[in-house]
Amino acid sequence: MAEQIKLVALDLDGTLVEHGGKVVTPRLIEAVKEAKKQEVDVVIATGRHRTTSLSIAETLEVDHLITLNGGEVWTTRGELLLRQSIQHDDVEKIISQFERLDSHFWLVSDQGVFQRQLPDNYQEHEWIKFGFDILDEKLRDEAARYFSAIQTLELTNSSPTNIEINKRGTHKRQAIEYLLESRHLDFSQVMAVGDSMNDIKMIEHAGFGVAMGNAQAEVKEKARFVTTRFDEDGAALAIEKMLSGDF
Repeated sequence: MAEQIKLVALDLDGTLVEHGGKVVTPRLIEAVKEAKKQEVDVVIATGRHRTTSLSIAETLEVDHLITLNGGEVWTTRGELLLRQSIQHDDVEKIISQFERLDSHFWLVSDQGVFQRQLPDNYQEHEWIKFGFDILDEKLRDEAARYFSAIQTLELTNSSPTNIEINKRGTHKRQAIEYLLESRHLDFSQVMAVGDSMNDIKMIEHAGFGVAMGNAQAEVKEKARFVTTRFDEDGAALAIEKMLSGDF
């Protein structure tokens, strides 16, 4: 397996750190360093915005950062390589649900992250991702049905209670494929590690998909290996096993 894998894609929240966490473990830092020594590239693939994930990417000394569930691809030096924006009419359909859902929501555009507020000049923004945290299961299911009926939107989650929305076809797998093309690699040469539904496509299609011990059940079902939890260095363990040929 070590000879086959040329790129490792790592989710952040629930995979490398707790949700919202900023500090990775020395064991993970060492595992990533060893992967790079063995000419295995490592990229971060997260639902977070660049501003809240860059410090981890820099600590791990990786070159590329997939953010907003694949909505953007950056170099850690700050060069934007790819952006996938939601169509303006779809933005209006999403916004129309704010009052009805009455939940915590966040919006991400080319001009930044907005929490529970829509800027007055929102029509001048390029909107990349919307998120809703809906604790009421019935209301969450109703919202998911409404958004799923819009064929130009992509729905996923980064926790069991939220809904995250991107442009149709925007996901971590697609963003990884974008990076693979310039390297003349394919998905069979990828190991993907994650815990939530926004990781499932990259895990399912990777040459070797790894689910965290704390992953959602559907993610575990699609993985070839279930490692330990994020707070037990599960991602580092998976990298170590891959490099040593234990897979």
